[in-house]
Amino acid sequence: MKIRLTIFLPVIFIGMMACHDRSRNELQQLMTDEQSGLLQEKRIGDVVIRLTYLPECWERMNNRPTSVDHSEMCFKINVLPANNNMDQRKEEPMSTSYGLDTVFQLILNRDTLAPLMAQRMANGQLNGVEYLVIFERKPLAAVQQAALVYKDWLFSATRLVFPLQKNYLQKSDSLSCRL
Repeated sequence: MKIRLTIFLPVIFIGMMACHDRSRNELQQLMTDEQSGLLQEKRIGDVVIRLTYLPECWERMNNRPTSVDHSEMCFKINVLPANNNMDQRKEEPMSTSYGLDTVFQLILNRDTLAPLMAQRMANGQLNGVEYLVIFERKPLAAVQQAALVYKDWLFSATRLVFPLQKNYLQKSDSLSCRL
């Protein structure tokens, strides 16, 4: 019996790692697929605004063992200059960090959700801004239309709507939690 276990344990481990790698590759492909809408980019004048959906178990993608909070939907929004020659501001206005809960909304059917948290991330970029926006997770089964709205009055003076597709959101959540 001991010999059989020593033979089967490595086989089981290799099988588990293969499934883990397959889920990771599937998730990476899904995230970069333009049709999925999990990564969207809009260019307005000299500004590029990029939305990234962070799947339910997104911290596992970076090999960080954490407890999963199934009650939150997370998004990352990057605001970058379209060209690298844009002047770097030495001092950012306070409006890039305060009052953020009023500029983001998640629309699910006819419900408009305000973020539970919206904060500027310290990411080391000198000429760009990155935000982490967290909403309460609602069941997506009944959702027909979903979108994240960013009322960007600071960088592009535009109300941006990023449409979301629930089947891709659910698929990315499922794949990320398999990691």
